[in-house]
Amino acid sequence: MLKRIKVMIVDDSLQFASAVAQFLSCSGSFEVLASAHSGGEALARAGAERPDLMLIDISMPGMSGLAVASSIKAQKAPPKIVMMTLEDSMEYRVGAIAAGADAFVPKDKFARDLHDVVETLFGAGIPKG
Repeated sequence: MLKRIKVMIVDDSLQFASAVAQFLSCSGSFEVLASAHSGGEALARAGAERPDLMLIDISMPGMSGLAVASSIKAQKAPPKIVMMTLEDSMEYRVGAIAAGADAFVPKDKFARDLHDVVETLFGAGIPKG
């Protein structure tokens, strides 16, 4: 059996975070460790949970997802980070890469694109859900 990827979801929308958690849980390839709904909560929980992958919304109020990603990537042995947003713009893509994100997935293409992104980040062998 393949090792499941431990995931933390960071999004200010409780509804979106819950939908993502359900989607990931159905695949069998992921173990959703936690959801955080603010930047501060994400930073605190990431240290305690030690995820392999963080899915972070770029445009959270307060501490932005970009600031969270940058802080996480500055830590020793950081997880992979996939930035998400509703607004798929070049500005957000460039900002995500500058903040240290490993990938960018627009929320409207999340279900379709996440498998390929994760397979690229973690290697072949991630079963499709």
